[in-house]
Amino acid sequence: MVELADVRYSAGGATILDGVSLRFRENRFNVIAGPNGAGKSTLMKIASGLVQASSGSVKYDGVPVNEIDPEALARKRAVLSQSVELAFGLTVEDVVLIGRFPHYGAVPGKVDIDIVQRAIDAVDLAGKRKQPYPTLSGGEKQKVQLARILAQLWGEDESKANRVLFLDEPVTGLDIHYQIHILDIARGMLGENCTVIAILHDLNVAFEYADSVFVLDNGRIAYETDDAASIPAELIESVFSVRAEKVGDYWRFARRSALNHSAAPETG
Repeated sequence: MVELADVRYSAGGATILDGVSLRFRENRFNVIAGPNGAGKSTLMKIASGLVQASSGSVKYDGVPVNEIDPEALARKRAVLSQSVELAFGLTVEDVVLIGRFPHYGAVPGKVDIDIVQRAIDAVDLAGKRKQPYPTLSGGEKQKVQLARILAQLWGEDESKANRVLFLDEPVTGLDIHYQIHILDIARGMLGENCTVIAILHDLNVAFEYADSVFVLDNGRIAYETDDAASIPAELIESVFSVRAEKVGDYWRFARRSALNHSAAPETG
């Protein structure tokens, strides 16, 4: 379980996070939502142990994240960011194998190679194992990075310790096919004793996949729920500065000015 208590973070004289306390739901799909500049990516970096908070605590199963051995932490949690560019002509297999580094010493073993192949198969790129990474499309590159993350989290003791998959805007800029495929694979990890924590900008996509939602605004938790359907329109309008209307199972958004303008007066 990942738990934050009174986490604060400042940089350049600005307060980015201001007393954030929350507990991500174990073996659930947790979504962090909020407008640009709300502090979402900073929150994720601190929760994943990549950045240290100015104050407050981050604990994994009751253990402070900064007290966990780096290699042990790398086997327990993985982070998939929005996009990763590589200038070198590594093959798909080579990139995915990077995810196995925390699991082996100087040379990968048969288990590592098998897990790499399994991860590539999971993202439907079996036919491109030997293809140089830079020659792939944007969506394919992101699937390779997801395979790398799967290879990092998978192991012989998968069913024992809970693992955490962090997704930092993983589908931004991708077409709907890649969005659905990547998020479906991530959601499938819930059945493998894995907790998913994701930042998603498209609120309709976020609410469709989320088991729990944490709305961040100005560095604070503005709303928290285990039922995305219960989020009030007034909250969305206040946090995102839009007009929001629920239409069936989906939300429709518009600029406030676009919906609030009145018809021009008639002239005689």
